[in-house]
Amino acid sequence: MKLPDIYTDWKIVTGLALILLGAANWGIGLERTETYSRMIIARTQPAAATDYRSFDELDEGAGGAAVLEPLTAEQRQASYATARTDFYHAVFLAGRAMVLLGLLVTLLGFISVIQQDSRRAFRRPEEDARLPRGLPGAPRAPQ
Repeated sequence: MKLPDIYTDWKIVTGLALILLGAANWGIGLERTETYSRMIIARTQPAAATDYRSFDELDEGAGGAAVLEPLTAEQRQASYATARTDFYHAVFLAGRAMVLLGLLVTLLGFISVIQQDSRRAFRRPEEDARLPRGLPGAPRAPQ
């Protein structure tokens, strides 16, 4: 097996590209997911869990104002951080999948290159192909 056999095989090149791209996505996704998760934890208020009321529990006098009240700046930033966390989590998972797929494709590429190399090693040389074949087991004439 020679180096040109490796870098001319499309499976190996594609697999290595998938591994590199997937590793980059994996790293970026992991880092940003952790960053935005910390932001969410820092901005989460314990009172937010107790503020929940269903529509049936609202007072008649309130007129539903508590439900339709716009988000505060902190709630809006927490909402954006949650959306970004979800996005980067998807990037992280896609990166993992790309690395695994790249490893599989690269492995298949190396297997095919090794098979081609072994077939090439067991082929008869071209000058032997022009000579007539004798009986099986008969000694060959010296060349």
